[in-house]
Amino acid sequence: MSIHHHHPADAAGFDALVKVVPVLVDLVPAGDAFDFPARTLLHAGPPFEALASVSAAVLNSAAAAAVFEGWAADRDDALQRLRSGDIALAAAQDHRCAVPLASVLSPSQCVQVVHDANRPDRRAFSSLNGGNGPALRLGLPTPNVVDHLRWLNGAFADAIRPGCRRGTALIPIADFALSMGDDLHGRTAAATGRLVETLAAGDAWPTMVTDFLAASPSFFLNLWMAATKCMLAGAEGIQGCSLVSALGANGHHVGIQLAGRPGHWVTLPSSPPVGRLDAGVTAEERLPAIGDSALIEASGLGAMGFEHSPLQRENFADFLSHQPAERARALLMAPHPAFERSKARVGLAAWQAVASGHDLIVALGIIDIEGRRGRIGGGLWSSTPELFQRALEGLHSTLGHP
Repeated sequence: MSIHHHHPADAAGFDALVKVVPVLVDLVPAGDAFDFPARTLLHAGPPFEALASVSAAVLNSAAAAAVFEGWAADRDDALQRLRSGDIALAAAQDHRCAVPLASVLSPSQCVQVVHDANRPDRRAFSSLNGGNGPALRLGLPTPNVVDHLRWLNGAFADAIRPGCRRGTALIPIADFALSMGDDLHGRTAAATGRLVETLAAGDAWPTMVTDFLAASPSFFLNLWMAATKCMLAGAEGIQGCSLVSALGANGHHVGIQLAGRPGHWVTLPSSPPVGRLDAGVTAEERLPAIGDSALIEASGLGAMGFEHSPLQRENFADFLSHQPAERARALLMAPHPAFERSKARVGLAAWQAVASGHDLIVALGIIDIEGRRGRIGGGLWSSTPELFQRALEGLHSTLGHP
């Protein structure tokens, strides 16, 4: 592996990242999985500096989660409690969680628990993917979002829990899926199919459960977000390491953390993804980028791994300024040795990103800024060189460099 020409702290970070072996080991309420802060909902991206920055979509999801938890009687009561500070918001990634788009995580929602087989105390968590119905990630204001949460975290979770507890290594599924044309963010159909086979393994599931999974090709996505969070954490705490260990957006700001400075967000205003909008939708209706799924691109997959996915390359051809393989080589350190079939490159180092002059691209769903219609399209968000530059300046300051 020729990463010796990299910054030594980044080479050490890469080695630590690829040693992580992410395994799905459990499905439990978030409040039982980790030290969940009281009366708090966890959201994507960096923390909000003020309630005024919280988009309508995130407020809708927060209200639905508060009703689901029994913290509020209805939506209006929930919104009032959020405004008064009775219910707080905090960044999911600061608790080793990853949440998609406008979703929020509450303590009674189940999380998929992923640990590192080599270091089982290194864990990461994600909520269950809500499929294509009234899913929490869409930021919808309707009561059926709460009903769906109850089913997903009740009867559905109960059915798949035994499968989750058997322990499923996730890199083999991911590597297989890339070889089948997934990118592991916008397209996870092959990965979901393989995961469902593994989880079922002869269990008799209710028809509603099998039907839901058959209609939810993105089911693997949330789980892979947790696996990615677990892998990126491998490099955390290596002094001077500029590998990206957190990346996400909250609809107002985008934030990044480097492995050499865990827990420290560097943020910039978020811009809307550029892409295809549903019929009748105007560019002004796009919420700026939102979601923790950007972690997947930060690891090297998703839009950064479009070379594996002909369909995604074709879908986004109009919006791609460079060949995917060229961008991956410029921005990512080296192939991951455990991705034997796909030879997927991983390791996004801020040093290399700044030197390359290339932007990181992230494929994201586009959410309605008014919080009425949910997903209104899909597109690409591009980082600015400034994001990595500012993160590097912060890293320098901790090393006592000028």
